[in-house]
Amino acid sequence: MNKEQQFSEEFINAFVDDELTPDEKAQAYARLGDDVLLNHQVCELRKVRDLVALAYRNVPAPACHTSAIAAGRKCSTAVAAGLALVVGGLGGWFLHQASHAPDNAAVALALPAAEDPAKVLFHVSEGDPEHLKTVLDEVENLMKFYRQTQQKARVEVITNGGGLSLLMAGISPYAERIQHMQKEYNDLTFVACQNTIERIQQELGLQAKLLPGVVVIDSGVAQIMRRQNQGWAYIQV
Repeated sequence: MNKEQQFSEEFINAFVDDELTPDEKAQAYARLGDDVLLNHQVCELRKVRDLVALAYRNVPAPACHTSAIAAGRKCSTAVAAGLALVVGGLGGWFLHQASHAPDNAAVALALPAAEDPAKVLFHVSEGDPEHLKTVLDEVENLMKFYRQTQQKARVEVITNGGGLSLLMAGISPYAERIQHMQKEYNDLTFVACQNTIERIQQELGLQAKLLPGVVVIDSGVAQIMRRQNQGWAYIQV
């Protein structure tokens, strides 16, 4: 896609509501890596969507819907559920912080130079296997898109909370796929939060052994804030 081409409001709203095809999502992620103003617009729309969802959170749902949701919840592994409980407070604090988008002056200053590679950060904090599969699908589609369009890009997948199960040896349902993606894409990095690792050890009594090639950083929240200050597009999935 031509970088000068503008997405319609309908397209952007469909992206926020997760209604695009994989190819369309890849195009949107690629543009978010280059266009900080678009990234800001998407953040604002997501904030409005989340506020609406929060307002209706306590409205009783029909029984059939409730049972379907409950059944979906049971798909997560016991370890992933434990991780979510251990770091739930941390995740909630981060979501509160992430909802504050930068002002227009800060956004303008963050615009990347034309020769700079696109920089996209995926944040994974949930451990449901189907959700993790969707994350890997979207990351891989984006990497393929950059390769096909011959664009330089750096993509980082940072995990904390329940999302750490994606990168844990003996627990991750997608270990082989992750190792294949690491070999296939040199500019793709998988990152684990040291704070979450320590909490797992302290609260659950588990030794968090990670997959080969995973980078460990001090704090997932701090890393996300650093990357955003460096002009990375932030995608929470």
